Amino acid sequence: MEREQYIEYIRKTLNEAVIEAMRNQEGKPANYIPELANVDPDLVSGSILLSDGTQISSGDFNNQVFTLQSVAKLISLIGLMEEYGEEKIFSWIHVEPSGQSFSSIAQVDRYGPLPVNPMVNAGAIALCSRIPGNTQQRAQWLDVWAAKLFGRTLQVNGKVFASERATGDRNRSIAYLLKSKHELGISVDDALETYFYLCSYECNVESAAYLPMLLANGGLAPDGTRVISERTSNGVVAIMATCGMYDESGIHLVRTGMPAKSGVSGIIVAVATGRGGVAVCSPRLNEKGGSIRGHQILAHVSREFDWHFAAPWGYMKIEE
Repeated sequence: MEREQYIEYIRKTLNEAVIEAMRNQEGKPANYIPELANVDPDLVSGSILLSDGTQISSGDFNNQVFTLQSVAKLISLIGLMEEYGEEKIFSWIHVEPSGQSFSSIAQVDRYGPLPVNPMVNAGAIALCSRIPGNTQQRAQWLDVWAAKLFGRTLQVNGKVFASERATGDRNRSIAYLLKSKHELGISVDDALETYFYLCSYECNVESAAYLPMLLANGGLAPDGTRVISERTSNGVVAIMATCGMYDESGIHLVRTGMPAKSGVSGIIVAVATGRGGVAVCSPRLNEKGGSIRGHQILAHVSREFDWHFAAPWGYMKIEE
C-alpha cells in the first residue's frame, strides 16, 4: 500500500472508531475529584502519531483539554529510571501487577513495605518522594521531564491541583502508611504536594500521543534524536503492559496488544510498537477507572490495523 493511501486509511479508521464510540453512553466522569466531575461527559477525541511524525486526529481534539492524572506517573518513572537506573528504582518499588484498585490501601499494608508497582498510587507517591530537591525543585524537575516526554512544555491546571489537594484523603492514608514503613524519602505533605502537581499536568490528545510514540520508537523522536535510552523505553513498555491499566491490564492487552496507561480524566495512551503512539480521551469511566469509549477506540484501531504486539507483522506494508 502506498504511503498516502496508508495515511488515508488510518484517518478513515480512526474517524469510524471515534464516531462509533460517541454512541456509547455508558459510564460517567470521576466524581471523587470535584474538578473532574465538571467536565462535559460527551467529549471524545483520539490521535495517532506515527513514528515518522505523521499525526492523524479525530473527534474533539481541537477543544478537549484534560489533566493527565495517572498517565503522568510515566513522567516520574521514566525520569528516575534515566537518572538513577533500574537497580536503584527497583529497590524503591516492585514491578508486579497488583490485581487491586489503583488506590488500594490494603495492598500497601499486605504486600509491603515496597509498593507493588509504579503505576498504582502508592508506587507513584513513593517515587515522587525520591525526586531530588525541595518542593519547588521537584516541580521544576518534573517540568523538564514532562517537556522532554511530551515534546512541549506542559502547564499545571491550578483548579485541578487545588481540588486534588483538598480531597486527597485516600492518598494521604497511603502516604502515611508508606511513611510508617520508612518508604518515603521526604515528609508526607511534601510527597503529596509533588504527586498532586504531577497528576495535574494539562494536555490534549495530540500532545499526549507524543510519549507513546517515543516508547513505540525505542526512545527516539521522529527526527532520530534520542530522548530516552532504549533500555528505559523497553522497561517502561513492559511495565505498562502488565500494570498500566491496573486490574484490567490483562484483558486490555489481550484485546488490543498495545501496552497502555490510563488516567481517571478519561485519557489512555497506548504503544503500537514500531508503528507509533495512540492517545484517546473520553471522561466516561468504567468501574475500574478506565475510559469506556477510549477502550472501544483502541480495540477498533488495533483490530483494523493488526497492531497487536503478538502479530508477526502489521496489517499494511508501506511503499515509499
